[in-house]
Amino acid sequence: MAGEKDEVLKEKESASSSSAPTSNRHPIATTRLEVDKFNGSNNFGMWQCEVMDVLYQQELDMVLEDKPEDIDDKQWTRINLYACAAIRSFLDKELKYPYMKETSAKKLWMKLEDKYMTKSAENRLFLKKRLFRFQYRLGISMHEHLNDYNKILADLANLDVIIPDEDKALCLLNSLPDDYDHLTTTLLYGKSEVKLDEVSAALVNHECRKKELFGPKFGTPKRNPRRRPVVRNPYPKSPKHGKLTFGL
Repeated sequence: MAGEKDEVLKEKESASSSSAPTSNRHPIATTRLEVDKFNGSNNFGMWQCEVMDVLYQQELDMVLEDKPEDIDDKQWTRINLYACAAIRSFLDKELKYPYMKETSAKKLWMKLEDKYMTKSAENRLFLKKRLFRFQYRLGISMHEHLNDYNKILADLANLDVIIPDEDKALCLLNSLPDDYDHLTTTLLYGKSEVKLDEVSAALVNHECRKKELFGPKFGTPKRNPRRRPVVRNPYPKSPKHGKLTFGL
């Protein structure tokens, strides 16, 4: 009798453990990160980074690697279906058609990389030209300028292009207009090495100081100067002939 009871208890425990939810079997999280859909023209590297964050959040990132030994084939297939659905949900409708029947998240991920992030010499040349010719656009804030610059650096990093930090800093300084020459000289004076983070911080602080002095628009003082009184002509013109009338 005791042996039979032990067997029944073991069966119940195994059944309850198999039916208990695990992070792998229930990967969908309650909250969802916002990701702009990829349409073929927006930044693929940034899109890929944001989708990867979603996969991490939903505990689906494992499907981009080889199958672990502790997961059976049926469960692995189901997790891949979850991941493929998540990835496709962030693709523009017109881009989904070639991948509608793909059930392997790793293959889907690699196909997208091969198509939209080709690590060719032509792409590397194009991005390096953008980096070396990058210039400040009149009218934008320094924050926007730094964002544009960092996007180029991120695209180069996605192509496995390694650029020394000092070269990044010098290219950023080279992109500035002439009125930043004094700041550039100050940042470089007496230094054997310059860092991108230091240059970026100095540019943001410089812009903040300008805004404190001149207001949101450079060259526009915060306080308007006192206007000179307007002296009106006491002798209005005649509406018919345009001559001065003296009321005589």
